[in-house]
Amino acid sequence: MLIDTIFGRTNHGKARIKDLFLSEIFNYPKPCELVKNLVKMIANYNDIILDFFAGSGTKGHAVMQLNAEDGGNRKFILC
Repeated sequence: MLIDTIFGRTNHGKARIKDLFLSEIFNYPKPCELVKNLVKMIANYNDIILDFFAGSGTKGHAVMQLNAEDGGNRKFILC
């Protein structure tokens, strides 16, 4: 179950982007917490995650955070 208070919504992603770039440069960025949880649910520790529609790079960010947290060796390709 994807609970808003835990995983956030687009406005959480917008706030994070604004913190980093001081501007809203993406209209609908996904919250990193949400993507990280989805990757955790479906990917193993050594999988390669492919994102063919990488916008703000949230999936890559989530994979790096998850690897740092659990010692995984996941890789990602963003297009």
